[in-house]
Amino acid sequence: MRILLVEDDECIARTLETILTKENYAVDIAFDGEVGWRLIETFAYDLILLDVLLPKLDGLTLCQRLRSHNYQTPVLLVTTQTASTDRVAGLDAGADDYLTKPFEVPELLARIRVLLRRGRSPVLPMLEWEKLRLDPASREVRYSNHLLHLTPKEYRLLELFLRNPHHVFSRSGILEHLWASEEAPGEDTVTAHIKGLRQKLKKAGAPPDLIETVYGIGYRLKRNGGNGSGSIPPFFSSVQQSAGEHEPEGQATNNQSIVKPSWQAQQTRAALTAIWEKFKQRNCDRLQELERAIALWQQGDLDHDQLEQGRWAAHKLAGALGIFGLTRGSQIAVDLEPYFKKGERPSPSVFQHLVQQLAELKTELNRGPNPSPQLATGMSCPLLLVDDDLSRVEQIVQSSRLQKMQVKQIFHLQAIQETMMAQPEGLGLDALVLNFPLATATQADLELLQSLAHQLPPIPILLFTDQDNLDLRIWLAKSGVYAVISKALTERVLDIIQRVQFRAGRLAAEVRSPHSQPARVMVVDDDPQVLMVMRALLEPWGLQLTTLEHPPQFWRALKTCVPDLLVLDVEMPYFSGIELCRVVRNAPQWSQLPILFLTVHTDATTLQQVLAAGANDLISKPIRDSEVVSRILSQLERTQLLQSMAELERCSLNFSH
Repeated sequence: MRILLVEDDECIARTLETILTKENYAVDIAFDGEVGWRLIETFAYDLILLDVLLPKLDGLTLCQRLRSHNYQTPVLLVTTQTASTDRVAGLDAGADDYLTKPFEVPELLARIRVLLRRGRSPVLPMLEWEKLRLDPASREVRYSNHLLHLTPKEYRLLELFLRNPHHVFSRSGILEHLWASEEAPGEDTVTAHIKGLRQKLKKAGAPPDLIETVYGIGYRLKRNGGNGSGSIPPFFSSVQQSAGEHEPEGQATNNQSIVKPSWQAQQTRAALTAIWEKFKQRNCDRLQELERAIALWQQGDLDHDQLEQGRWAAHKLAGALGIFGLTRGSQIAVDLEPYFKKGERPSPSVFQHLVQQLAELKTELNRGPNPSPQLATGMSCPLLLVDDDLSRVEQIVQSSRLQKMQVKQIFHLQAIQETMMAQPEGLGLDALVLNFPLATATQADLELLQSLAHQLPPIPILLFTDQDNLDLRIWLAKSGVYAVISKALTERVLDIIQRVQFRAGRLAAEVRSPHSQPARVMVVDDDPQVLMVMRALLEPWGLQLTTLEHPPQFWRALKTCVPDLLVLDVEMPYFSGIELCRVVRNAPQWSQLPILFLTVHTDATTLQQVLAAGANDLISKPIRDSEVVSRILSQLERTQLLQSMAELERCSLNFSH
């Protein structure tokens, strides 16, 4: 658990820091309100311990700013002000509890425990996982009645796993939860603590992989002899490394098995279920905000601020429900937003319609997540189309045999789907090659190419032709062809295949950057549940995700992350996504960065603004999980592929001269 302490008296602050650290909390200190606000914008806290009388920005104003920006972090005000009016002012500002100085330390700790477990459902007096038991009250940990003597960091690490038993934590995520910002250790520190904790658990009789490593993602608790219990299934179905202590995350070993094609879908569904439960109350609160606003509007008592709060609640529900597959609920919220945006008081008949829509919206919320069937179709490989030149096709196949590569010739487009259905575990090929005369291509061919390019995993389609007709290239772009390449480069086709890096046994979506690192995607959205869903959707496909909830931190985060692709929301506080897009496009070093927008706004004005700002694509909410994954993977692969093609073209030109 991570606590922010905002206190201007250094003696009090350091004393409280010592007390809380001994209670196994990670503590950050701010000595004025402005620094406290900057820390809140940068880090995620489980609780904020806030003095009222602070320099630069007082505690009440800071608390009001927190709530106005939709932060739900529990706030405990601590102050010397004892009057009843002061307590009322603090609670009205958005604080969850109020404690006056001087206070007894046990009372402070008890209030902190109450706030930390408030909203957790169910409240667990004892944290258990098979034979492992952790008592938060006594801070004792036992395995089969064997008492474990853990360091404070080991205790907090184990508590983090037990409080989130179905969650996989990356090393960076563990650092954010358990270490104060002043400590700032490296990720190797997490590995060392995991090792120490595993050894102590093993000595007490626990299985060596009770804390297991999930390949490329992080760590989680593992049940023995089954898939766990409860309604949420395990996140991962395969591809896990052994419980050894020196496994580098994100790197495969020789004895790993190939993943089954549906493991991303299984992980995504489980993750969406967990995220839905985490944010369900927040979405219900937004619905209540809408109901309250409409009720006040009917009474004629709705002021401008309440009108804006109603619009914002509808806007956020539209995006949130869509990402969980509740398309109808998202559409209702989209329809409600314009009423608040116009600000004109509706007629009685319209009010009756709005109330009916709210009732339907409540029904949708009670349904729960309904993710689209994101089932992978198996391992994919590049599809090479050669324009009306059978001899070149045969040459490619012959050359691949000499290089001991697996390139298979097919004789019509439909054979691709037939082959994939016959071999659902993966084609085991480096490429498929087809003689594809453009002069006789049909609309059915276009549609089939589109379906192949936009499936999961997407298939990179390369066309070798010397035709240079604009209408033809537009047709090919619509079909989803990744790159149109001169026939002069067919002699380099094996090099092209290697550059695409879709060799046998690899997931098609394991996109690599030019520096042989996992492709980096940065997502900026002020709704944390959208960010969590994007992480759940994209990380199973081998992407390295950086998420940002607070737009004021954008420029620093961009330079730190150096992404291969950027995803922006349109409407955010402080700076809109369109403004951020313009900033990126104005910087020469980022001029070629692919930028995608996620938004509920699909009107012509927003679309024009997004494209004018320099975006590459727009994905409208509500989004289907398979669509957003496919669009992002396709954009990443196309960008990398075109960079490789341009390099090959330059090499060929230099050689010819």
